[in-house]
Amino acid sequence: MTQEKLRRVVTAAAVAGTVLIVCLLLVIVYQIVRIVVLNNRIDKVEEEIQTQQEIKEQHENDLEYYLSDWYLEEEAYKHHFIRPGTNAGN
Repeated sequence: MTQEKLRRVVTAAAVAGTVLIVCLLLVIVYQIVRIVVLNNRIDKVEEEIQTQQEIKEQHENDLEYYLSDWYLEEEAYKHHFIRPGTNAGN
C-alpha cells in the first residue's frame, strides 16, 4: 500500500468513526429528551388521576348526605310534603 492509499483509508476510517459517534450521540440525546417528555406526561396524568379521585370522593360524600334521612326530611318539610309538628316516621 502506498502512503497516499494508507492516508485515505485512515481518513475514511476517522470520518466514519466520527459520523458513527455523532449519530449515536444524537440518538442518545433524542432518547433522553423523549424520556423527559414522557415522564412529564406521566406526572400530569397522575395529578389528573388524583384530582379525579378527590372529586369522586367529594361526590360520594355528597351522595351520602343527599340520601341521609336528615336531608330527606328537611327537603320534605321545605316542600310541604310533611307538616311541621307531625312525626315523619309514620
